[in-house]
Order: sequence, then C-alpha cells, then structure tokens
Amino acid sequence: MTEEQTISRERLTEAPGEVYTSTILEPSFRFMMREYFGSLLEANKAWAIMLGDTGIITPENTRSLLLALNQMIDEGADAFAEFNPHHEYFYSHLEHRLAELAGPAAAGEINLGRTRPEPLTRMALRPRILQIADDLGALIRLLLEIAERERDTVMPQWTHMQPAQPTTMGHYLMGIIGGLLRDADRVQHAYRTTNACTLGCGALAGTSYPIDRDVVADLLGFDEVRENTIDCVASGDYALETSAAVANLAITLSRLCQDMYTWSTDEFRLVEIGDSFSGSSSMMPQKKNAYPFEYVRARAARAVGEMSSAFGSLHNTNFGDIKDVEEEMVPPVYRVCDEMVVSLRLLRGTLETLKVHEVRCGLRAGSGFSTATELAAMIHRNTEHDYRAAHRVVGHLVLLATQRGIEPDGVELELVDEAAKATLGTSSGLTEQQVREALDPDSFVARHTVSGGPAPAPMTAAIGGARTRARGHDQWVADRRRALTDAHDRLTAIADERTGR
Repeated sequence: MTEEQTISRERLTEAPGEVYTSTILEPSFRFMMREYFGSLLEANKAWAIMLGDTGIITPENTRSLLLALNQMIDEGADAFAEFNPHHEYFYSHLEHRLAELAGPAAAGEINLGRTRPEPLTRMALRPRILQIADDLGALIRLLLEIAERERDTVMPQWTHMQPAQPTTMGHYLMGIIGGLLRDADRVQHAYRTTNACTLGCGALAGTSYPIDRDVVADLLGFDEVRENTIDCVASGDYALETSAAVANLAITLSRLCQDMYTWSTDEFRLVEIGDSFSGSSSMMPQKKNAYPFEYVRARAARAVGEMSSAFGSLHNTNFGDIKDVEEEMVPPVYRVCDEMVVSLRLLRGTLETLKVHEVRCGLRAGSGFSTATELAAMIHRNTEHDYRAAHRVVGHLVLLATQRGIEPDGVELELVDEAAKATLGTSSGLTEQQVREALDPDSFVARHTVSGGPAPAPMTAAIGGARTRARGHDQWVADRRRALTDAHDRLTAIADERTGR
C-alpha cells in the first residue's frame, strides 16, 4: 500500500476494490463534496481554534491549519472535483490537501479527539429548514391577505362531500392557516432538535484530550451541545423529525390543493387561478387546467415516501455509529426539504392569482339545505319543542322538499308546519319571517358568533391572532438566520486574527 493510502487504512492490507469504489466510495465522495465542502472546512477551523486555545496543539500548528483552511475555502469545491480512489473518502481528499498546505504534522492533528461523523448533516440541514420556514411564512401571509379579503364571501362547505353548512371563504382559509401555523411550529422544533452540536463525541466515548465542546458549538452557530457521546454518533431523530415535519406540511398543502382543484372545476366554479399558472391542451382548445394543484398534491405523496425512506433506513439498526445513520438516512431528508421549497414557491405564486367568484359562492351557499341546522335551532329556541324533535321536523321537511322539487329559497312556513304535523302531530310554532331568516345563508353566518366561527367578530379575532403568530414565526426565522451569520462572522474574525490575515 502506497504512502498516500495510509490516512485510515493501515489496518487493511488491500486498497478499496473497484466495485466498492464505483458503487460506494465515489458516489459518497460526490454527494459529500456537493453538500459538505464548506461545512467541513468551517468545522475544521472551529476545531483548530479550540485545539489551540486549550493548549492541545501549538499556536504554530493552529496558525498553519487556519491559513491552509482559508486557502482551501478560497480555492473552492471545484479544486477538489476529481475523485482519487487512493484517498478513499471525502474527508481524506481534503486532509491530503490540508497536509500539502499546512504540513503533515499540523494536518495530522486536525482530527485529534474526533472521528469522521461530523455535525455536517446538521449544518447542511439548517439552511434547508430555515428556507422552508421562510417560504411557509410567506405563504401564511398571503393566505391571511386572501382570508381578510374574502372574510364576508359566503360559500358552501361539505362534510363527506355532501352539502353541510354555509361559511365564508375567509373562514375556510383560516382553518388552513391554523394547520399551517402548527406546521410552522413543527418545523421550528425540528430546527431546534437539529441545531445541536455533536463535535467532540469521538467515536462514541468522547476523548481523553481536554477539549471544549461548548466553544466549538458556539463558533459553528449551534444552540447547544448534544451531551451524550453515544447519542451524538447514533441518533438520527433530528433528521427523522425534520422529514416528518415536512411531510406533515406537505399533507396540509395537498388538502388545500385538493379543495382548490375541486372548486376550480366547471361543476363548482367557485374559484379560478390566473392564466399564467394554468395549462392548456394540445388537442382540446377549450381547456384551462389548474396544473399547479396537481403538482403540489403529487409531491406531497413523494414527501411521505421520502419520510418513510428515512425512517426505514434506521429501522432495526444498532444505536451506534453506522452508515445507515451517517449516509443512507440523509439523501431522502435533503430531497424532501428541497422539493418542499419548490412546492411552497409554486403554490404561493398560484394563489397570488386566485380569484374567488363571490356571486357563485353565494348562490351555492344555500343549496342542498345547508342551513338546515339553523332552522332546527330556530324551532328549538322559539318553541316548546326539544332539539331532537326539531331535528326530526327539519329532516322530514327536507324529504318533502326534495320529493317535490322545492329549493331551500322556496320553502315557506306552510311546508315547515306540514313536516311538523307529520312528525310531531302539531305545528312548528315558527313565523314566516323566522323560517326565512333561518334558511338564509348570510343570516346563518352572521349568527355563528362562537369563537372560531365565521361571523365577523370571531373572524376579526382569528385573523388578528394568526397575524401575531405569523409575525412571531417570521421573527424566529430572521433570528435564526442572524445567529448563523453572526457565528460565521465570529469564526472568520477569530481565524483571521490568529493568522494575521
């Protein structure tokens, strides 16, 4: 075995085989070069500074390492694009270059008390999570604008896809926003779990060198140190939590898309998206297809699949340093994050063009006897009849009207009383005016003043509360990004000071 192969293979008598190299080592190298190049050099700088400050290595070696690492950063990842099978790993490629620049003695100390599983996955995941959080905040702000605009747009709603009760478009969107705000909470929590530093864990038992793990964590922008050293090399829950949070968000978006997709059909015609986000047909000239909703909905299925892949990678694995955790779990988590950014951008752009057909919504709101619950409530509140009796009256009324082809706006007191006599043996006890008010969709919405309901007062409170939470989320994103930037600047300044740069 040649000298350039001896970084980590002294125990072995043969170089990596061709099949192992082509199927594992080179693909792994290319993945890590793409994802971890900058992060590894940053981690090395922080580690070198800590080693020097604790007296584990000499100031001269610290300076040599920092100068070399700065030069490697200036050279960029393209300078290391060629895979050399003799160097084996991504880490080894960079260490060889470090040895060329800093000298073998200094470069040989960069891994003192430290094994190769770095917090690099966490470092590459942090900006992805923050980008999702940022784009999610932008979508929430847009939906709040639409909810405010459409707060009085009365429309139908369905249970089991059958007419249920009227509400408003604003009220519906506030329901979606509530789900998205919970998704935002989950994304934030995933970031907190991710942003814990594992450097200093050694192979699993830490190290006998007097390292300072807190200093390294601070220089790399981590909020805390993951304490137990076995936990550091073994845990993958931060990535699983991230994939689960993103998949949950994807499902919320998918359900919103499914509703908008349905409502944009010719059969419903409640909403419409702009032509700039619509597709046509090469055969059918009349077509205006709401393709974005299909794309986002389909990608939600992929998000669930990627999450399942990440979880499956760790199923029935040992709780220790294994490739399942280091490498195999990682790609699906990155993919689900990257694709979510695309979905959020696409959906936000599409909804910016959304037009709600208010008149059509209003006409449909009273169809299918969706105000029937209020008629039953009117009977209960204004007569001696109990609610179950009132429910029976209205149920029979709908049967009679359906059999006779009478629409809700054609129902009169006479028909209500006929239904009451057929079920209870007496009249309903209502007036004509009470029947009209109970069956009117606008009146229905105005009466539903319960907290979280569609009436103007609870909607005002709900929108205000959601705006406050959305602003808090946006501030959280800004604070986290600033913390990472400040840590980077601090690390750079210390490295420059130590090298006289």
